[in-house]
Amino acid sequence: MESIRRFSGVFWALCVGVVGLYVFFLALGAYSAGELVVVTIVMAVLIVLLFVHFVRVRRHIDDDLEFRRKVNAFRETRGF
Repeated sequence: MESIRRFSGVFWALCVGVVGLYVFFLALGAYSAGELVVVTIVMAVLIVLLFVHFVRVRRHIDDDLEFRRKVNAFRETRGF
């Protein structure tokens, strides 16, 4: 079960990176969204999936008091 959790974290991090690179190069003007229609559709789907994932994680943090304490303790050790 731990390996699935790690893979899930890596997957979501890679999704954020891929979407970030797409938006960066789009803003840079390397291509237009109309030129890469299929890639634009895939990125739109990834953005929706990331949004749903972030909402689910946020709800989990809000519902689970013990998890919220662990997150806050982690942030305090990092200096936030």
